[in-house]
Amino acid sequence: MQSILRLPSEAEMLRAFSRKDAGYDGVFYVAVKTTGIFCRPSCPSRPDPANIEFFGSVKDCLFAGYRACKRCRPLETNGTPPPWVADLMQRVEATPNTRLKAGDLRTLGITPERARRWFQEHYGMSFVAWCRGQRLAGAFT
Repeated sequence: MQSILRLPSEAEMLRAFSRKDAGYDGVFYVAVKTTGIFCRPSCPSRPDPANIEFFGSVKDCLFAGYRACKRCRPLETNGTPPPWVADLMQRVEATPNTRLKAGDLRTLGITPERARRWFQEHYGMSFVAWCRGQRLAGAFT
């Protein structure tokens, strides 16, 4: 189920994507059905418009089974994540079936509350939900 967000019209999103308009980065995301990835509107990739769909958030993309593009890095739209977040993301991506528990986070020097707040603020979901989305995306691919 997609979040209820006010997205631009489909024609406007197609125009923005075809022009690689960075002004729309973070406003919507483009998912490619044939590859299972999602991108920012400014991504240099050029999939067939018949194979794309639009989403309003990273959460919607992940829960629809898409993974982040390695070219445009849509998870870094608002800048590169801080090192502690990048480390967490790398750990989850390296072993998606291993669940990081609160004790594991504390061992890494990160409080679960800090991780939850950061992911909520930047991706609109908790760290646990982000991990679940990564597992779902991996299951679809």
